[in-house]
Amino acid sequence: MPDLAAVIRHFPRHELTIRRLYLRMPEFRSLCEDYVAARCALERWRADEGKSRDFQQLIEEIETEIEEFIQGSLMVLRQRHQEKGI
Repeated sequence: MPDLAAVIRHFPRHELTIRRLYLRMPEFRSLCEDYVAARCALERWRADEGKSRDFQQLIEEIETEIEEFIQGSLMVLRQRHQEKGI
């Protein structure tokens, strides 16, 4: 799960949620793969200002999507806890 490690490094407070999403949701797993690919591309093209900027923007967009998955998952958990009176 090398894709997972990079995401956890960026969102360390949400490690458990990230692991659950990664195991249960193929869309999230694919997003993590895209994140790692974009970060690798950014490192490869660091010297090219244009490409570097493009990959940095892509990384930020993917991070936003990952954050949305995390927040959505946390919202569902909160709702379940409220329903159960926890």
